[in-house]
Amino acid sequence: MPLRGRTAVLAGLLVSLSAAVAGAAGDRPARAVTVPPVVAGWWRTDLTGVPLGTAEGANPVAAALAQQWSHHGEGQEDDYGNPAVVSAHAEGLPAPPAGGDRVIRLDHPPGDPATHRKLYKSFSERTWPGGAEPFRQRDGSPADVSGRYIVYAYVSSARLRQSDRGWINLAQLKEGYATAGGVQTSDPSWWLVLYQRDGRQFLDLAHWNEGRIAGRRADMAPYLDRWVKIELRVRQHDRIEVHLDDELFDVGRHEQYPVGRMHHAGRPGPDGTAVTREEGWIFGAGNYSDPADPGAGSLVHVGLATVLPLE
Repeated sequence: MPLRGRTAVLAGLLVSLSAAVAGAAGDRPARAVTVPPVVAGWWRTDLTGVPLGTAEGANPVAAALAQQWSHHGEGQEDDYGNPAVVSAHAEGLPAPPAGGDRVIRLDHPPGDPATHRKLYKSFSERTWPGGAEPFRQRDGSPADVSGRYIVYAYVSSARLRQSDRGWINLAQLKEGYATAGGVQTSDPSWWLVLYQRDGRQFLDLAHWNEGRIAGRRADMAPYLDRWVKIELRVRQHDRIEVHLDDELFDVGRHEQYPVGRMHHAGRPGPDGTAVTREEGWIFGAGNYSDPADPGAGSLVHVGLATVLPLE
């Protein structure tokens, strides 16, 4: 057979093989992702009872939202903006995998100085693990914060704009405390961050002492424009595991940075003086972007969130 003929036949075979492979892949059922169960006594929010609209001041949306999330920026709107409770269907989103139609819209347009578009759920010794509101700092911190911290997020690719120095925290853990030196704050411990390098977006597990991007990275592309189940599985003083749609992505070790609570009353705090009060444990989620990246833009919707006991 002439070379040209053999080339044509080979090309045809390759096209047929590619089509067969594509067809086989398309025929495979999508991997089932488990919906978090309802566990009595453990915190869960699906926005039931929260009216549609923008949370502003003490309006009905803000008041109802504050019964499910401890803080969404009340009194700090210049930093947090205003979250909106919206219909997923009206927003053109697929139905949230965990059911219902209400989701939280956290929109950060380019140039917007309100970069802290996020939600906090705070737990005290008194309210762990159910998360009753209102949260009070004087009620201390839970002794053991081991658990499965889960949130559903939808990140829009059309609205995602970052520089190579920017970042967006999609989920994080923090701990509040006060010291004899006058410090009263909540330090981040571990978080799941979305960042861009060379035009591509990646997910990374990071901690407070990590000075540069290190460890495993996950390509964000497969998780854009759909609901993704993010789970931070905390085993206090041992490890933190990140699961994306029930698949293990990365593990952080206590030897790298403390996992779970680390600030205890009577012990030295970061400023060298004694910790005078433990002020709660915090699970954060949303669209918290880098204030030093003013051209950044992003839109993140947040659905069901819950904390569950370890399996």
